[in-house]
Amino acid sequence: MSAAILALALGSAAAIAAPVSAASTTEFQVPVTFLSACGVGFRCYLPTLAAVTPSATTNAPGAVSFAATPPTTISITWLDCIDVTVHWRNLTTGATGATEIRRVPPDYSRPTAPGEWCRYNPTTVVTGSGTVAATADVAAAASRTGDHRPISSGVGLFQVP
Repeated sequence: MSAAILALALGSAAAIAAPVSAASTTEFQVPVTFLSACGVGFRCYLPTLAAVTPSATTNAPGAVSFAATPPTTISITWLDCIDVTVHWRNLTTGATGATEIRRVPPDYSRPTAPGEWCRYNPTTVVTGSGTVAATADVAAAASRTGDHRPISSGVGLFQVP
């Protein structure tokens, strides 16, 4: 009986202490949602729910690169490509911080393919090693544009080597 408990305890500790590969990307478990481009004409009469999924890539000890996928509504309009703010907390050390995942400004000097309408520049922060919890939202960007209505924050939990 005690051998089974010891094996279970060692197995759990071994799984937690397993080394992380050179670069590990974790998508936020809950995406950021907002109402799409409400300040543009009639769109708020039939609002469209947009979602952006941030991700966290751990590629160096104690550092995380945050990125985001284009909004789900990008095929409708490029107006929904807005900045995403990430607030993070290292649950192991207590360190906290915030950063913005900014969109790449459109390049009007050349024809743009639909897949290039919305891209984000990753941003790297030093969180320290441990378990990191993060929330993401578009509230700051929505207040600047006035065209979007935040619905819910995104949430992610990941391990940093």
